[in-house]
Amino acid sequence: MLRSASIVVVLLLLGDTTANVLSLPVPGAALGMLALSCGFAVAGGPDEGSSELFDLVAPYFPFFFVPSAIGVVKALDILSRTWVEAAVAVFAGTSVVLICVGWVAQTLFERSSARSAT
Repeated sequence: MLRSASIVVVLLLLGDTTANVLSLPVPGAALGMLALSCGFAVAGGPDEGSSELFDLVAPYFPFFFVPSAIGVVKALDILSRTWVEAAVAVFAGTSVVLICVGWVAQTLFERSSARSAT
């Protein structure tokens, strides 16, 4: 599990460094998570250490939303002027994500069913 935690930290640092050096408008943590996901895809899924790490930290995932909530509270004056635009953006973004995830899940389920039938 220590090896898996080290890999996650290294990928986070690489993602942050890449985002800063290339001036990308993407958070470094997202780049690190993308690299981790690609590694899992190549390896055929997470190893046992990564699964144990996830099981250990999963109960604490709600704490990752605290900085976002603080940012919203800090910007209430801006939000009070642009709440309609923000609500439309949240609704549209959530709709697009739900549609895409549903489509991908349905496609993968159909492919899995077709493979098991042959």
